[in-house]
This record gives sequence, structure tokens and C-alpha cells, in this order.
Amino acid sequence: MTNDNEPRGPVAPWPGRPAVARAAVTTRFAAVARIAAVAVALAIALGGCGGARPAGAAAPARGDAPVTGSTSGGTPPAAGSGSVTASAGPSAAGSGQGTPPPVNDSQEAAAGVVTAYFREINAASRAGRVAAVGALTLPGCQACALDVGVTRDLQQRGLRAAADPYAISAIAALPRQGLACAVTFDVTTSTVGLVDPAGRPAGQAPGAPARAGTAELARSDAGWRIQTIRYARRQP
Repeated sequence: MTNDNEPRGPVAPWPGRPAVARAAVTTRFAAVARIAAVAVALAIALGGCGGARPAGAAAPARGDAPVTGSTSGGTPPAAGSGSVTASAGPSAAGSGQGTPPPVNDSQEAAAGVVTAYFREINAASRAGRVAAVGALTLPGCQACALDVGVTRDLQQRGLRAAADPYAISAIAALPRQGLACAVTFDVTTSTVGLVDPAGRPAGQAPGAPARAGTAELARSDAGWRIQTIRYARRQP
């Protein structure tokens, strides 16, 4: 016989409680999984419809400098970098607006200008045209103006020289003095015959005694130019 007031042992678990608990937990996890799946699906849908910026190089922000060059190969510029450095090309170094080559202002170049001057006077005299020495002389050269005047007179009369009037020798450039350089030479002005357009003799151009010449040259942005020419009777 048992006493109802005596303590009893641990109450036996309710039969079926474990199964019910497991079912409840499983149901809860399934609900959470469904909610997560819906959230992921919504995020993907929003991203595909323009809710987020697509991957790739972004367009420059408003107010950035325009792209002035192109990139070829390598890693593309990062989005939002602002500008792209222009690649070097022919327009950067070989265009007509590039830096001009340095001017040759050596003594040899000064002597070459004097030689070219007398060569042009001789050529123009033989061709019966006006000598073109603008690239070799400065406007204030009076001796140069006289030589050009002789060729202009021949051209206006329709005559030409049958031989070179000038013979130049012993050309030597002295050491330059800052932006000036002197070139010395010996010149012989020969008496030459003149001919008309048909090649018929038309008189003579008188010569002059052999002289020593000194050409004073000044350096310009384009190189040496003859500023004046002085003549003196050559010593025997």
C-alpha cells in the first residue's frame, strides 16, 4: 500500500513530447529559410532592375575633365578616377607646332651664310633675275642692297651675265662675340659680258680690283644673317 503523501521519483516525460519538440524546431527552421530565400530573391531582382550600378568602368562624374586620350591594353582606369592620361602620339612630338630644331650658330655656319650669299648673287646675275637674299641678310645691309640692285637692273633690261661676276676665296670666320660674328674673305669682281634673251652680246659689266671683304653677321632667331659688308683694297 502506498502513501499518497510520500515523495515520488522523477515524473516520467510525457510520451510524445520529444517528437512534438522536434517537429516545432523543424518548422521554425523551414520558415526562417523561406524568409531568407525571399530576401535573396528580392535583392537579386532589385539589382537586375537598376537598383545598383552594374559592374564595369563607371562614367565620369559630372564636372570631370573630358578624356583627351585613349588607353590601349593594360588595366583599365578605375571607376571614378576622374580623368585618363592621354597616351603619347605623333601629335605630341612630331607635329608642325612642336619645338623647332636648335639654330646652328657656329662659326662654320656663319661662313656658310656668306658663301651662300655670293653664290645667289652670281646665280641671279647669270639667270637675269632679282637675287633672293632675304633669308641671308638683314634689311639694313646697304652693300647687299647694291648687289641686289645690280641684278634687278639686269632683269629689268632683259639681260643676263655670261659668267659669274664674283669670285670668293680665303673665307674665314673669326671667333664669335656674343650674338655677332665676323667673316673675312677675298673677292674679285670680274668684267663679264652681258647677253640678251636670244643670247646675243649686249655689252659688258665692268669689274673691280681684288679686295678684302669683311661681313658682319648678327644672330637672329633663324640663325646668322649678314648685317653689313665692308670692302678694302687688298694689300699686295
